[in-house]
Amino acid sequence: MRFHKLKVVNESDRNFAVRFPFPKVKGPRVRSFFAILILLIAFSPASALKSAPIVVSFTNAGLDKPFASGASRILIINALIASKWHINSDHPASPDYIPTRLELTLPKGITAGAVEYPPAEKARLDFSSEQLSVFTGAIEFRIPLKSTRAIAPNETIALGLEYQACNNNQCLAPVSISTVVGLSTIYRASAKPITVETNSAASNDWLLRTFLSRGYLVGFLIVLLGGLALNLTPCVYPLIGVTIAYFGNQGGGPRRVLILAILFVLGIAMMFSAVGVAVALSGGLFGAAMQNPLVLCGVATLMLLLAASSFGLFAIQPPSFMQQWAGAARPGYAGSFLMGLGMGVVAAPCIGPIVLGLLLMVERSGSPIFGFALFFTLAIGLGLPYIGLAMAAGSIRRLPRSGEWLAWVEQLFGFILVGLAIYFLDPVLPNHLMTRMLPYYAATVGIFLGFVSPAGRNWRPFLILRSTLGVFAAAALIYLMIPRAIPMPVEFQPFDPAQLGTAATMRKPVLVDFAADWCIPCREMDHSTFLDPAVVKETNRFIRMRADLTAQDDRNAAIMSQFKIQGVPTTVLIDSSGKIRQQKVGYIGAKELLDNLRRID
Repeated sequence: MRFHKLKVVNESDRNFAVRFPFPKVKGPRVRSFFAILILLIAFSPASALKSAPIVVSFTNAGLDKPFASGASRILIINALIASKWHINSDHPASPDYIPTRLELTLPKGITAGAVEYPPAEKARLDFSSEQLSVFTGAIEFRIPLKSTRAIAPNETIALGLEYQACNNNQCLAPVSISTVVGLSTIYRASAKPITVETNSAASNDWLLRTFLSRGYLVGFLIVLLGGLALNLTPCVYPLIGVTIAYFGNQGGGPRRVLILAILFVLGIAMMFSAVGVAVALSGGLFGAAMQNPLVLCGVATLMLLLAASSFGLFAIQPPSFMQQWAGAARPGYAGSFLMGLGMGVVAAPCIGPIVLGLLLMVERSGSPIFGFALFFTLAIGLGLPYIGLAMAAGSIRRLPRSGEWLAWVEQLFGFILVGLAIYFLDPVLPNHLMTRMLPYYAATVGIFLGFVSPAGRNWRPFLILRSTLGVFAAAALIYLMIPRAIPMPVEFQPFDPAQLGTAATMRKPVLVDFAADWCIPCREMDHSTFLDPAVVKETNRFIRMRADLTAQDDRNAAIMSQFKIQGVPTTVLIDSSGKIRQQKVGYIGAKELLDNLRRID
């Protein structure tokens, strides 16, 4: 197999060509015409984006197998997105956002199937609550091809990737890159970095955000504590007594019991860790499936069925032979390890939803090492109490009775499962309806568990605990139900260059906001910065104009050239004498903009 170095479409010192939707001006390269070149560049519409960063580049391409007449092959394309940037996925979160599209120009006799895009990531920017669907880091496209004739050695396919890039501060204009791939090229996979980063946008998964912001030590500690908490679930807690009885009946001294307990916990850990490694090695199949609306509906249905079981409508448990196998008193070290494996299987009905969330995180990382470590830590947390219980098995007479308080915990897990079903249905329904329902749902559940549920009333300490939860939930619901006045935003006029001269004549400062419909930070400024009452009041002394750069036409190209706009949002402040005092690219918060406005006279 040989590696194919990607050819460029246009002459360039890069391995791809960037095509902006603006006319380019070529200047002479000889020293005697250098000054003319500077003038041409200065007045060229393309110069507005000359210094814009290159966000996406092709890195590898080729076929999975050599082509043959009548054969079907897979064309694999690798690209790399620059650090701290993302591009919209092929199905962005809003119809206003520009989707990523891969287009092929094929020779006659070659047909292509649907492009398989990489799994999208759900992300949020630091300053925004809007959930985005994006690509980051190393991405891979797969396209099925079929030939009806023999392939000549020099035949090629032209590829064009259209995308629109943003980082945590600004969005660039939609662009495209292109390359040529030989049909005789055999794909050779390049090494993928092991990482759980999501670059510019943090994931909607709070645990992943914890790993990114607090580091691995804090992240794994939370997973360990989560494993400990799993011992209170209705599927696991009843098995504690069986486990204690097992260790209590084992002969030998404390050292032997300790070794048996450690092997038991390792059995749990091996079963869990194997799942994490398998998902990490799935090559994105797990994450890709979780982007399918039918799969999401199926997962939501499963969550509701598990919730119905938690509410006592019916029982979901492993077959009796599996429970007997897990609880059988197998003597010896191997028996203790096998019992740990069975413990993990029996616990699955309760911990499945939690495991599902971790699996999505592992799949996103693509790292078997991270998958093993994450699930190993979870399992250690689940099994750690058994080491202490095993050592004290001979002296423990009775565990706390699994009475009404455990029934209350079972109801809590049932409501959590319903909440997870609502969460998984959110991408299926429009306008994030389910996400907006979740705070009201959580508050209502807290009130029910605090005051209405009959479970856990007879044990006074637990009654105080659940009543406290009910008080906080009622306060949260009241807060959510309080009507709030809709603030008046900054009112902008459409951008008109003639108004700049009028403002200078009238000795009035000018605020110009450069924005676009596909710009995520622009939307957030509309929802926050330009709604701030102090900002609205301060801008009343300004002439306020907005240049909408959504359309890629000559008029907007000229505006971008005039103000040297590299990305949006861009905020320009002009003083009363007509001089530009500040021009900033990217999101600006209300306090920062207010300070800047007050310095303009």
